[in-house]
Amino acid sequence: MNTKQKVLIGSILFLFAVLIYLESTEKEPVNWFPSYSKSDKIPLGTYVAYQSLKETLDVPINDISVPPYQFLADSSEAITGNYIFINSSIDFDEAEADRLLDWVSSGNTLFVAGSGIGSRILDTLHLETTYYYDLDNLYTNPIVSLSNPNLQKRKSYYLDIETNASYFSEIDTLNTIVLGQFDLSKEDTVNIEEPKIHFIKQDFGQGDIVIHLMPELFTNYNLLRADNIDYLAAAFSYLDTDRTMYWDRHYINAKSIQTSPLYVFLKNRYMKWAYYMLILGLILWVIFEGKRKQRAIPIVTPLPNKTLEFTETIAGMYLERKDHRSIATYQINYFFDYLRTELLIATGQRDAAFIERLHLKSGKSQEETKRLFDFIEMILASNTVTQEQLERLNKLIEAFKNK
Repeated sequence: MNTKQKVLIGSILFLFAVLIYLESTEKEPVNWFPSYSKSDKIPLGTYVAYQSLKETLDVPINDISVPPYQFLADSSEAITGNYIFINSSIDFDEAEADRLLDWVSSGNTLFVAGSGIGSRILDTLHLETTYYYDLDNLYTNPIVSLSNPNLQKRKSYYLDIETNASYFSEIDTLNTIVLGQFDLSKEDTVNIEEPKIHFIKQDFGQGDIVIHLMPELFTNYNLLRADNIDYLAAAFSYLDTDRTMYWDRHYINAKSIQTSPLYVFLKNRYMKWAYYMLILGLILWVIFEGKRKQRAIPIVTPLPNKTLEFTETIAGMYLERKDHRSIATYQINYFFDYLRTELLIATGQRDAAFIERLHLKSGKSQEETKRLFDFIEMILASNTVTQEQLERLNKLIEAFKNK
């Protein structure tokens, strides 16, 4: 790694370290996600409500993470008590609603808190809901009161967050008990001028159904404001607190089970940025150091071509021995190899047809070609070759090769 690369990597790591420091020292923003989870301490979680009920009630609170249809159908023991649902909206399908209604009619209590409720239950109870809009008022913060004066410890409860303001537009007046009303605040007004019903109770068979259309009242943000914790006790006083509570964790916006193996790292901001820095370091290492390194291949000087010197040496030996026939034989064999490789002519049978093909391919005259091969055949048939014959053979072959 050269100096320029080291400076570049150092600069990147320094900037990234500064970014991590600034991010880790910055105040973490408030998470306003409406989780309604009993384990979340964020503003719109239900940790305070769950823990308060757990500490004040003498009965167990069982967490139910499966759909209510499955819970009520699969249990081998009789399930009795209060089934509690709290979420921004809860939409039971028809089969599930019928299962819950049968369970309630056998003497149990269903408590549902959500701005939207499944139509099956509403139709069965002859209820209709709608959203309240006040076009002349930009505020959607509700002012809430309880109908029972014994439960209303003060004039009204004020919810300092905006809501969907859902209310019952129609109710079965003969069978429905109004438990609470609300109105939207108007500037600094904290009085309910146009009450809207959001909290009711209705008998169903031998049991009761309690519906609350403002689940924000049961969140951490509201219950920790002033003495709004009293509202929780007042609302749950309509349940039979001597019987088991079943707290639903299926119909909530937050996942009850974290499936990601990196959840622990990514939830903690410090560990999250340490993890990001590790990933960045690995990427930089792959870019600058992860390449396959290879030793420098040394330059090997090729061996000099000694063919010419070797040929001259061998030729000199033959010349000294006056073995002209061997030299002529070698030269003829090399010439035959030339014909086979360059002109693609077989040299095994050197007859008149061979002479005809060769003169056509080589461009030489038929007389010149015949004269060369007559001399070659004479050399091959002779037992001795003179130096003059060897020189003539060489001239004839070189003349034939030259175009």
